[in-house]
Amino acid sequence: MPARSNRLLVAAGATAATVAGIWAVTRARQRSADPATRDRESYPPREMPKSIAADVWIVDGGPMIAMGLHLPIRMTIFRLPNGDLLLHSPIEYSPELGDRVAALGTVRHLVAPNIAHWTFTAAWQQAYPETTVWGVPGLRDKAQVKASDLRIDADLGDVAPPAWDGVINQGIIAGAGGFTEAWFFHRPTRTLVLVDLIENLEPDKLPPVTRLVMQASAATRGTTATYLRLPVRFGGEDAKQAVRALATLDPERVVFAHGRIFDTDGAARLKRAFAWLK
Repeated sequence: MPARSNRLLVAAGATAATVAGIWAVTRARQRSADPATRDRESYPPREMPKSIAADVWIVDGGPMIAMGLHLPIRMTIFRLPNGDLLLHSPIEYSPELGDRVAALGTVRHLVAPNIAHWTFTAAWQQAYPETTVWGVPGLRDKAQVKASDLRIDADLGDVAPPAWDGVINQGIIAGAGGFTEAWFFHRPTRTLVLVDLIENLEPDKLPPVTRLVMQASAATRGTTATYLRLPVRFGGEDAKQAVRALATLDPERVVFAHGRIFDTDGAARLKRAFAWLK
């Protein structure tokens, strides 16, 4: 293999490992600040379930700190036909938030949808010990996960388990360097839920250093941040095709962990978001 190709592959792996480490190596924490500052840097009302479609809620939290960057963060909740709740990418637990969520149904499934968004899940597992924790393939083998209090019960795959089959479709995007993210598509409402494959941070909500870093990485443009593009590109044709195929789901809305969601015209905006992937 040419030396240049080797260097690119190494760079891709290093980039993916860095991204994975943002959450895995550093224990993400909520920022201590006065309520006005926290509201300005997040999407109030915070820690409150907000309905975006029938049986689908988002819960905005943060800002949280990861590797010195101050970021808003989001959890998505699906209520299944039997009343069970699936919590996707749980944010920091508090008894008050737990009560608000439990008022919607029975907390039954906790989902860690990529190799980064898992650090708050253990507290939910402790609060609701009867839940099943689902993680992307390989997450349970990470040293940071093994050293944590989190118990992963089952791996996510390209086929939905019986618990939500027929209501939510899912798939796995496996990139280079260990980057893996699961997508979820709520069929009744055409709601696609991602985590980090798209970021749409609003510069005015970010403190100066975070704003500069996020703008430089395109994370404020409703697209894939540049630091995640190499892992996807070097994940091979399967990874690239998996990303392209998301638009064929024809979502009405697209939810992700950081920034303002695509609340309408989701399929078209998704195509624009992934226009970099030729």
